[in-house]
Amino acid sequence: MIKSVTAVSVLFAISAPNSWAFELPLFSKLTKQAAPVAAAPLAAAPLYATTLNSETTFNSYAKSGGVLSNSGRSIKFLIDNRNPAARSISFINGNYQVNGRVPSYATYHYDFAVQRYQIGEDVATFNNTTYYAQNKRFFAGTIQTYLQGDSATPIYAVQFYPDDVISEATLLDALKTVKANFTIPNAKLAFVATGTQQTFNTIATQARALNIDLFTIDQVLGNIKYIGLNPGEAWGYLRLFPQDVNTLRPTDIPVFEELPLDLSVVSGVITKAYQDINSHVNLKSKERNTPNMVLRDANPLHPSLQPWANQPVHLVVTAQGYKIEATTPAIIEQKLAQKLNRPWTGLPVVNESRLQSFDELCNRSLTNAACFDSAKRYGGKTTGLGFLARAMGRTDTTGTVSTQYGYDLTPKGIGIPVQFYRDMMAMPENAALAAKVNALVSAEKVGNLSPAERNAMVAEVQGMFYKAKLPANLVADVKAKLLAATPGVAKFKFRSSATSEDVANFNGAGLYDSFSIEPEKADNADLSCTVEPDGDAIGGVVTKLKVKPKTVQCGIKAVYASLWNSRALVERSFARLDHATAGMGITINPSYGDEAANLVLVTRVLGSDVYGYSLSIQQGENLVTNPLPGTISEYTVAAFSDASRPTRFTTTRYAKPTVTDPVRTTTVLSQKQMSDIVDIAKKIEIAYCKAKPSYYPNRNCNYVWLDKDKPLSLDMEVKILPNGNYLFKQMREFHGR
Repeated sequence: MIKSVTAVSVLFAISAPNSWAFELPLFSKLTKQAAPVAAAPLAAAPLYATTLNSETTFNSYAKSGGVLSNSGRSIKFLIDNRNPAARSISFINGNYQVNGRVPSYATYHYDFAVQRYQIGEDVATFNNTTYYAQNKRFFAGTIQTYLQGDSATPIYAVQFYPDDVISEATLLDALKTVKANFTIPNAKLAFVATGTQQTFNTIATQARALNIDLFTIDQVLGNIKYIGLNPGEAWGYLRLFPQDVNTLRPTDIPVFEELPLDLSVVSGVITKAYQDINSHVNLKSKERNTPNMVLRDANPLHPSLQPWANQPVHLVVTAQGYKIEATTPAIIEQKLAQKLNRPWTGLPVVNESRLQSFDELCNRSLTNAACFDSAKRYGGKTTGLGFLARAMGRTDTTGTVSTQYGYDLTPKGIGIPVQFYRDMMAMPENAALAAKVNALVSAEKVGNLSPAERNAMVAEVQGMFYKAKLPANLVADVKAKLLAATPGVAKFKFRSSATSEDVANFNGAGLYDSFSIEPEKADNADLSCTVEPDGDAIGGVVTKLKVKPKTVQCGIKAVYASLWNSRALVERSFARLDHATAGMGITINPSYGDEAANLVLVTRVLGSDVYGYSLSIQQGENLVTNPLPGTISEYTVAAFSDASRPTRFTTTRYAKPTVTDPVRTTTVLSQKQMSDIVDIAKKIEIAYCKAKPSYYPNRNCNYVWLDKDKPLSLDMEVKILPNGNYLFKQMREFHGR
């Protein structure tokens, strides 16, 4: 059983001009007075306890899940400190129900204070005197259980919201009160700091006298053996440390030393090394609802794994632990068939022959619907960059976000619409290629291709792409458009922008390939191209590809060919996206060369209750989305509490930039850099919300960034260039939680 951390959540109602209301955390500009909550009907279990004296009571009150980690169970507590001489504590029953539902006063500290103490103050006053003051009227916190190292006995960790300014002396007062009323026999109490301002240097001796250990959050999370990153169930064959990921099937549950750089659809995933929460594989696991877990002592002889090697098993992953039990091949096939028992969904086919720059694509004269409708014509990546160009603006236009920073925050470039891919496939010169693609599609849709058979067919198809002919004038027109949109640029990235990419419940991240192109390079006389590894394979996987020669003509064909990557075929089949209707557009932007850092930002904290954004950050060019084996990115939570307060950053894991580098002891970026990036991301999310009503229906978009329960979020990729400039290079909707 594994435990992790849960932060304090305080919500309130805010009246909007159109008379609807919604809940947001800790917004101090509210002046509405709170009305006492009506007394609750009698319930079978109490709303709170003033002492916790048994593990049974704790577990019956505790909720599953956490904030800075999605594992574990926790309960909230509220200390009434209005009269310090008669201080009292309430341990809140998070499972308390009235008429079959958990009321808000069993979930939120403020509502509990109104219910129990009939306080008349508004939520802003409560927040200011609870979280942002040392002379606290109330202490609001949680107790979270963890299993550390090889211990089978959990610790019970007292925690406060990441933005709570609690000082060391004030903290010691709170710990004394908790200790006096937390009397579970032999239970080990601890304090875990969830914000950098929550220090304990001067109270260490007093805490030890109380038998309370003191930790930072990264110390605790770094010593947990099991992490249920994405809970769920899987039926499949347990494959212990497979040597070739290309042999894995959707009915396999692999156990890896480290997460491979390239992993197609499997039934579930177990890794020994810690995974980045924002890696492609974990984001995909969340979107396709397949379990994903970390078991840090995994090895070929592990007693929970070794007996099941290559056997049909049922794997259950929860926040608290995992279970492996026997199943049958018939059940495995039945479970896969149930997942695939959906009709094939056709992808949009819309003709569009214009090459457009990102600035033209979502021109302000267009309607919002027209901007996002461009995805049917240009693919998701180009459309996202078109939206970003509009939302952030350019430095030559007054009043834009880019003007505030003095440089363009998003790349310039152009999009090649999908129609040119279809035109190429329809050319008589490419009839043999079209026939091979159709044969591959037919075989894939039958559903019985082995990995080796699929790989062989893919290699043949892609080889034919590299020798295919492009529509007349396309190369010349692309060169002319690039010159007009990006004058003076000599090197470009040709990037995939498929219609089967960045669509609802299928982001397609990492499925297709990008290539470095120099338009002044000369083509081969026969217009043939070759694609080969760019550098050595790592862990048996090629991490980058290059096309030769690096011409516009070859760049277009190489990206088109990647539509038929083996991993893309398997992913589309699992999502039931009809391959016959798939199309490839191309996004072209300048190649920026070296970078100081890169990050993935998701506009929610995955698997948690915290109000904020999550940032996975890596030094240099090592990717967050597909990290090199032996490396790990930094994971930092940007916690929000009040629109008038600065963002509070909590780093739960520090980066290991290269295989030979030690783990860093400081963040990759400065506090200012992280604050800048988060502030820009907030503006992007607000603009996206206003442009696309379905993102946050019937809500006030100005506060979308403050709502942890919003139905969708955004996934952004950001470069930090050597000169310190920020470049938001990609944005897509994310449908996972």
